[in-house]
Amino acid sequence: MVWWFYVPNIVFGEDALDELEQIKGKKAFIVTDKVVNSLGLTERVCSILTNRQWEAAIWDGAVPDPKVSTVKAAAEAIKHFGADWIIAVGGGSVIDTAKAAWVLYERPDIELHALTPFDELGLRAKAKLACIPTTAGTGSEATKAIVIRDDETGRKFATINPELTPDLAILDPEFVVGLPKELTAYTGMDALTHAVEGYISIWKNDFSDGSSLQALKMVFEWLPKSLDDLSDLESREKMLVAACLAGMSFGNSQAALAHSLGHSMGSVLRTHHGMSVGMALPFTIEFNCRGKENEEIAKQYTELARMIGIAGKKPETVSLKFATAIRELMTKIGNPQSFKEAGIKKKDFNAGLENMVEFAMMDTSLTMNPRNIDSDEIRKIYKYMYDGTVIDF
Repeated sequence: MVWWFYVPNIVFGEDALDELEQIKGKKAFIVTDKVVNSLGLTERVCSILTNRQWEAAIWDGAVPDPKVSTVKAAAEAIKHFGADWIIAVGGGSVIDTAKAAWVLYERPDIELHALTPFDELGLRAKAKLACIPTTAGTGSEATKAIVIRDDETGRKFATINPELTPDLAILDPEFVVGLPKELTAYTGMDALTHAVEGYISIWKNDFSDGSSLQALKMVFEWLPKSLDDLSDLESREKMLVAACLAGMSFGNSQAALAHSLGHSMGSVLRTHHGMSVGMALPFTIEFNCRGKENEEIAKQYTELARMIGIAGKKPETVSLKFATAIRELMTKIGNPQSFKEAGIKKKDFNAGLENMVEFAMMDTSLTMNPRNIDSDEIRKIYKYMYDGTVIDF
């Protein structure tokens, strides 16, 4: 079977931002949000470009969990400006906004919800895309994926297309120094979830496997260190690299059950994406590895577990130890391990449960999960997740 592995050109390390001096063009449209813009990070990008006689515009209308309407507003602004480079400066929501707006700028006839991996979009006829992440988690700077929210239902829908792979990813640790502790933890769990799910997805391959293993090892080593000292450039750089590696992995092999559960939690209960998928991850490991019929899946988790020093002979037992190790990491960094711990009231959970089940069953990541699952099992997992009960089925 023929397969492809898509990645952008990646520049990383201190002073990586200077790579902007090498790109060729005349007009750059910078997509960001108001928080990042207020920190002066976009001005640093602008100054490099304007010193080279570029025209540059800043649009700071990106918001968390972007809606289709937000993307359309960005695309209209890009069209009015007439960019030949779109530069995303921000976290995953900013980068997803830039990617989706890029599609509509080049192809206004496209309906985002109908976008498929097989569409020939003809991107880059007008502009190229550069991404400068300000969080170490989503890995969106290295993927061909976008996650957008429907305006009417609030449901998140994820889609991929090879042409959505950015042309350039700039990993500059100065852009993530001082990221608040909670966001550092949540985005770090997002990277960890990408690494794990990229390794067990039914579309896994040798290239994604290598990226996953290194990303997993780096997250366990460097995420706690980055929380100990928010200004430490080394740990920030290592987490940026880990998140990008994890993005390269799941961006080419796809995510699985934890993302289906997490996307739906965010759609219905408005929980942070990284916190949501991180919370779901150990429950999905326990579900996927249970029983003799799922031993091959458990063996894959065992290979991941070895990367962090967990040994044992029985794959299911080692897999369960791996889930425990992830929970221990979450305790260390402060990521909630249950809906209750996250402050979700039982009445709100119960009110949203059926919508979460419905949205999870519609989520494309579910098709990549190595163990089949139905709506009753998803409902049961969510109920176990409310109190943090270990999965036993």
